[in-house]
Amino acid sequence: MSKKIVLAALIAAAIISPQTYASHHFETAIAIKNPSLNQLDNFVFPARTPGYTALVMTVNNSPKAGEAGVFNPDALYNIHIAESSDYKQGKTFTFKFDRSGKVTVFQETTADSQVGETGSALGQVATNTAATLSNGIKIWTGAAQDPFVGNSPGLHRFRTELAKGKYDPAVWKSVQGKNIFAARNCGAIVMEVPNKLLAETIQVYMTTDFNNGESWKQVQYSANPLFSHTMLFENDALKREHDESRPQNSDDMKPFVSARTARASALAHSQKDPIAYGDKVANLLVPDVLTYRVGEKAIFSADQRNGRSMDDDAMSAMLSLLIGQPTDQAVANPKRYSQDFPYVVPVTLK
Repeated sequence: MSKKIVLAALIAAAIISPQTYASHHFETAIAIKNPSLNQLDNFVFPARTPGYTALVMTVNNSPKAGEAGVFNPDALYNIHIAESSDYKQGKTFTFKFDRSGKVTVFQETTADSQVGETGSALGQVATNTAATLSNGIKIWTGAAQDPFVGNSPGLHRFRTELAKGKYDPAVWKSVQGKNIFAARNCGAIVMEVPNKLLAETIQVYMTTDFNNGESWKQVQYSANPLFSHTMLFENDALKREHDESRPQNSDDMKPFVSARTARASALAHSQKDPIAYGDKVANLLVPDVLTYRVGEKAIFSADQRNGRSMDDDAMSAMLSLLIGQPTDQAVANPKRYSQDFPYVVPVTLK
């Protein structure tokens, strides 16, 4: 069967659910049941401190005060930094929180850390407190304002109309889009890593491991914002496969990303050859990693991708890629972040 026939079948089979969220918020069934396991967003950009790179991982769409209200003590939160084409060389920083309000930071000497393994301990510090480890890495963990900006009503209508074979570019403004994240909080894991500890170019992705009392399992994977919600149809099995994957075994995601993009760009009449365009976008986004040239300005847009800054309009960028033409989600950015470490805006939960 030809590739065009396969892609056409995938396009025809696309079914859009009426339920819509954004970024990686509300990603999996286990995350919906236990929000502290829910990965939200990832950022990689030059730190305010010269010669350092900042990495930010946000989790938990509904943090609460009290014991284990922000981070799950039965989970490992992993920041993977790959430095080779096979995504194995590099390092993994793992954060394990306990019930006393402390976090232990570990490092493995590979980007492809085994599920449930932590490597060597770098130190233990209190949450909500900035600390510098012996290797010069600065960390902060705690509750913060959610920095993500997303026109959820617009995205809901867009996907509903897409399911019916329609696309109206005025959809983003017509619904008087509202950023549903404007009053939300999250948990944040923030690192400043000396550039001397990194390769010239890195590929970053985040995972969460959870111990159900019997064994460890990788329950979520994230890198590019909105990847699952925009590119993998509304197929729970496909999303679960992605969440349990790693970059080196994710090539089977490409046909789905290509089909999704081809269908959306065809309905928008934005590309002369939607299937070729779908392949182009699939090759840009799979494997699902944030590639960053260390020391350079971070930008995440439809035209340029080098890490992701706190200020990037990630939803508009992903919509532009999906639809095949410049698309503005039409929501103002309240800029719920800081120019200084820890870059997120800490909050005190009640």
